[in-house]
Amino acid sequence: MKNVLLGLGAVLIVLGLLKPDLSVLFNKPSVDNVSVVVVEKPSNPEILDECQEVINALKADSDRKVDGKRLASLYLDMATLVSLDGEDQVVKDTESIRQANKLAGVMLRLDLKGKYPDLKDAAQKLVVASIGDDNVLLDNKLRQGAVDGFKALAWACDQGSK
Repeated sequence: MKNVLLGLGAVLIVLGLLKPDLSVLFNKPSVDNVSVVVVEKPSNPEILDECQEVINALKADSDRKVDGKRLASLYLDMATLVSLDGEDQVVKDTESIRQANKLAGVMLRLDLKGKYPDLKDAAQKLVVASIGDDNVLLDNKLRQGAVDGFKALAWACDQGSK
């Protein structure tokens, strides 16, 4: 027993002297770790013009690198949510898209209030350009327009983060 205690003491002394970085063993990944987002540039000129407003709105704050990547990831997830159809269908009308968009940022606790004053309006204009302003049921064409709109938002946020 005495030898075990001496061995353990020796290991602790060596660890104290070398001071290795053991944080990788005990720390959870940070929330700010953002994965790479790859989205294609929208081909529709009208949507591309609206994307430019989103890009300009994101340039208003120095935190845009992290916030833009997080928003791009969020909007890609929104595109996936809207694209679900058949038995997995979650979003059935344009009002559901707007509500999901409003709730997503709150649920992820993005805390962007006041950082990007023009971002909300710019993003809203892009969504309206994609799906219109009316509350209607989604058909295949409108659903695809919504998916393309959220992918365009993701692209714009990714570009604004640079």
